Amino acid sequence: MHLKKLNKWILSCFILVNMTLLHAQKPRSIGAEELFKLGIENSLKLKSDRINVAIANDEETLSKNSRLPTISLNLAGGYLGKFTVYKHGLTDPSYPYMPNWDQNYNISLEQPIYEGGKIKKGIEKATIQNELIELSLHKDRADLKLALMGKYLELFRWYKQHEVVSRNIEEAEQRLHDMQSMKKQGMITGNDLIRSELQLNNLNLMLREVKDNIQITSQQLDIALGLNENLVLKPDEKLLEQTPPIEPIDSYVQQAYLQFPELQIVNSEIKLVRKQEEIVKAGYLPSLSLHAGNELVRPIINTFPVLDMFYNSWNVTMKFSYNLSSLYQNPKKVNIARQAISYQMVQKEQQEQNIRLNIKSAFIKHQEALDKVDVLTQSVKQTEENYRIVYNRYKNNLAILTDLLDASGVKLDAEMQLTTAKTSALYTHYQLLRMSGTL
Repeated sequence: MHLKKLNKWILSCFILVNMTLLHAQKPRSIGAEELFKLGIENSLKLKSDRINVAIANDEETLSKNSRLPTISLNLAGGYLGKFTVYKHGLTDPSYPYMPNWDQNYNISLEQPIYEGGKIKKGIEKATIQNELIELSLHKDRADLKLALMGKYLELFRWYKQHEVVSRNIEEAEQRLHDMQSMKKQGMITGNDLIRSELQLNNLNLMLREVKDNIQITSQQLDIALGLNENLVLKPDEKLLEQTPPIEPIDSYVQQAYLQFPELQIVNSEIKLVRKQEEIVKAGYLPSLSLHAGNELVRPIINTFPVLDMFYNSWNVTMKFSYNLSSLYQNPKKVNIARQAISYQMVQKEQQEQNIRLNIKSAFIKHQEALDKVDVLTQSVKQTEENYRIVYNRYKNNLAILTDLLDASGVKLDAEMQLTTAKTSALYTHYQLLRMSGTL
């Protein structure tokens, strides 16, 4: 008798705790589109990537400015000491007149005219480097989406398990109520009643664990999405009902060749090392630049005696230069650049190989997950029918409690597996999108 009261007390406590946790706050519904939007906005990794993009844009603009002339303005002024003039060796010094103040104002301009293509190729190199940063941002965004979807579907699975366990608790409570009536009629023993109460307690423990996992997973998503950490999230129920069409495997491979971020990064790196080779080869060529300047100076010290007056001069000069050392230094540099190109070409081939392998693996796993959903859907129907038959037999004293509890456990296990299979099928679909570069 005491054991029965204790079990009822434990059951009441679990129900009270579960009701408190469930109704402590209303869960916030969030769809996949909002999930991605908030995740992208609040990702610290993407924020740092966006900063790198801004830096790359500024560096590209800076490289374009190298085509503009270099202009400098110099203003100088200072005190001049007295001249000492020695007439015979270091003897007979004299001190001619010397103005005390020196002033020098000049402006100069240097405009590159021809650099062997180094300026143009340098700008193109900066553009490719900017493109690489953008592709890195795109790659990190795709990785983030897949990670968010994985956590989102995990939360979805917990909610579906919550539904399954809650439904089984309702059935267990109804079964316990029926058994209590059967006990009063002397149709079953008290041992059967106790075992049913213990099963109900276990289901409540399972429900508590599921609710705890909902809170934990919600907090992890809250942090990733920049939301209140205590907010309980609820996924969109319609998402799991979606059945995205499966395209031929070759279609995914072709999409990946065009859009897979990692492959696009390798292609840009190939362009970058080729551009570096062009820059190195440009070192064989001479350079030509235009120089112009104007200078205002006081006093005039290249006369004797020194004249305390201003003089102004200007000049325009063409400068031609050729680095002779490039004849023996550049061959090695060119060879290094060519080796870098060969290396990146091998990387591209390896990346394409990985694409085919990964897409085929993801494609097979996705088909396997879909087939598993079909099989488990049928299994759930069979276990439900089996439970109904065993329960009716038990009520008519044609089956023992062990058979009934086994049938209930098998039904619960099949429902749990079906929930996991549905979320896995959706996740493998997003994996295929990620591998093909369309996520």
